[in-house]
Amino acid sequence: MLVGVLDEDSLKLYTLIWSRTVACQMESVTIEQVQVDIGNAEKSIVLRSSCSRVEFPGYQAVYEDVEAGAVRYRESDSHDRQEAFGILASLKTGDPLHLEEVDMKRHFTEPPPRYSEGSLVKKLEELGIGRPSTYASTLKVLKDRNYVTVKNHVLHPEFRGRMVSAFLSHHFTEVTDYSFTADMETELDNVSAGLTEWKGLLKDYWTRFRLYCSRAESVHIHQVEKMLERTYGHFLFASLPDKSRTCPWYIAKTLYGDDDEEENPQSTNTDEPKVLGVHPTSNEKVFLKNLALCMRLLLKNGPYGFYIQLGDDRKGHTPKRSSVSHIKDVDAITLEVALDLLRYPLTLGDHPKDGQPVILKLGKVGYTIKHRRTLASVPKNLKPENITMEKALQILSGKNVSLSGRPKSKPKVEEAVQAM
Repeated sequence: MLVGVLDEDSLKLYTLIWSRTVACQMESVTIEQVQVDIGNAEKSIVLRSSCSRVEFPGYQAVYEDVEAGAVRYRESDSHDRQEAFGILASLKTGDPLHLEEVDMKRHFTEPPPRYSEGSLVKKLEELGIGRPSTYASTLKVLKDRNYVTVKNHVLHPEFRGRMVSAFLSHHFTEVTDYSFTADMETELDNVSAGLTEWKGLLKDYWTRFRLYCSRAESVHIHQVEKMLERTYGHFLFASLPDKSRTCPWYIAKTLYGDDDEEENPQSTNTDEPKVLGVHPTSNEKVFLKNLALCMRLLLKNGPYGFYIQLGDDRKGHTPKRSSVSHIKDVDAITLEVALDLLRYPLTLGDHPKDGQPVILKLGKVGYTIKHRRTLASVPKNLKPENITMEKALQILSGKNVSLSGRPKSKPKVEEAVQAM
């Protein structure tokens, strides 16, 4: 009735809405399926044949799922479904069969297809994870953080996503379990329905989650690197002809192509470690290295960069290292600068209250004081060599520290705010 009244696109949209609306009020499809096992007398060889047919079309008389139709077409494999179904349905248990002809066909087992956005949402629904209102934001986060890329409507995992997944699966086993997420959804529904007390639920969850966080906090970066190497070693080093674990530039080009170049590269262009000199006490070489040159490309502006290392790499030995990411001109780093950087992290002493170490660390944003889980930034005007234990305690307590070490007086506005 609306042909000629609506334009082509509007007519397609209205037809889809009308078909789905009517179909949802109709009966389900009834499919009849037959399966036959055919074997020899000893049952050492058993072959299976199956076929199905639509006995009652139900809602598909009005609306037919395009994807379901494509699957049925592949299953039919170009021979008459009705005829095949009739032959199999006519067989009875114990009927003797005689071999007349063998048709040889070559078949390759294919891996499961990658998720599309629609199939991923369907899988989340099957697992009981999330709600319809959260699916769009979940997919948006995956794409915005470059955990996945979408190519031809198919989701392809990026190495950044693989790394995050491996880390969470390894160190947060309970939280990343499908059943945990689904059970949490159920518990939240119970809270909404008034069946569960929300404070008790959150306390129980936080107690367990805090334990995972404290364990993960104590994990050293080199332990994470080793875990990732074990997990994705076949992925990272499969293209190396000599099975060496040295990471050359061309691995990244193999994975991402020649167009994916590093943004804002460092000024130095050497792949080989640079020897700055020899440590005056231990007589060990002091190197300037680039931490996993190809990893920087894989992560695309990841957390890795140039660093100072004391001594050679040896099996079972982790050499002391210090990042130089805060230094813009890497080529200007001298042995004197390197030796000064290798002093950190520096333990200033034990905290008077709990006896835990107070550590002076050097990071990307500058120097910080660490005590257990507390981190406090060192003022820019305070040189690291002038930081004593007394000044470190003042910084940890949140007091402003002057160059002389005496706490600065608080501004009047700050005092008024704290008094409120």
